[in-house]
Amino acid sequence: MPRFCVTDPRHLILLVPFGYAFTSRYHWPRDFVVNALTAWVPGVILVALLGDLGAGPAVLTYLLGYAVFISLYELGYLANDTIGLRHDPTPRRRVDVVMSPAIILVFGTVRLGVALAAILALGVGGAGLYWAALAALGVTLIAHNTLRATEMKFFTFLQLSLFRFALPVLPVLVVAGDVVGMLICFATGLLLFTLPRFLTYLDAKGRLSLPERKARAYHLKTHLAVLPLVTLLSIATHEVAPIACLLWGVFVQLVYVARARVPAHPGGATSL
Repeated sequence: MPRFCVTDPRHLILLVPFGYAFTSRYHWPRDFVVNALTAWVPGVILVALLGDLGAGPAVLTYLLGYAVFISLYELGYLANDTIGLRHDPTPRRRVDVVMSPAIILVFGTVRLGVALAAILALGVGGAGLYWAALAALGVTLIAHNTLRATEMKFFTFLQLSLFRFALPVLPVLVVAGDVVGMLICFATGLLLFTLPRFLTYLDAKGRLSLPERKARAYHLKTHLAVLPLVTLLSIATHEVAPIACLLWGVFVQLVYVARARVPAHPGGATSL
C-alpha cells in the first residue's frame, strides 16, 4: 500500500475537510448526489423552516454547521479505516494510503481548526448544549470504532446516522433556544434518514435479509410508510418542516422511479 505523498493531489485532498469523506465514502457522482438529495437538502429545509431563515442564509448556516460536523466525523472515518478495521468482522478498507503519525496530526489539526472557526461564525461557542452534542458525537465515534461486539455496533451506527443528519441543523436552533425544534429535527431524521439506513446496515452486515431494498421503488415505499407518524409530528408541533421534508423525499423518489420507466433513446441513454 502506498504511503502518503505530499506532492500527489489525490493524497493532498485527504487533508482538506470533506476531502476524506468524498474520496472514501461519497463516490462521484452517485453517492454524492444521493447524500445531497436525502440529507443535505432536507437539512437546509429544516434550517430554513425551523430557523425562520431565507434560502441564502439557510444554506450558509447549514454549510457552516456541516463544516463542524464533517470535520469531526472525518476523524471518526480515519479511526474507522485504521483502528476500527481490527474489530470489524466485515472490514472494508476505504482508502489505500498509509498515513504517518505526522500526517495524521496535520489531518486532525486542520479539521479542529476549521471546526472551531465555523463554531465561532455560528455563534455557538458559548452554548453548552451544542458542546454537549459534539461530545456525544465524539463518544459515539470512539465506541463505534473500539467495540468488539457487533451487536453493540448496531446501536452506535444508529446514533451516528442520526448525528449525521441532525448536527448540521442544530446551531440555528441552539442559538434560538428552540428545544422543540431540536426534537423535531431528530425525529424527522430518525424517520426519514436513519431508519432506512439502519436496515441497510443490518443487511450489509448479514444480520438481516432484505433483498427488496435493491428495488427501485423501495425508498419511495419507506417514505410513504412513515407518512402517518410524520403527519402527526407536524400536527402536534404546529410545524410544517417534517411534512416538507417528507414531500421532498417523496418527490425525489418519484423522479427516481419514473426515470426507470422512460424509454431509452436510440443512443441507449435515458432522460427525465
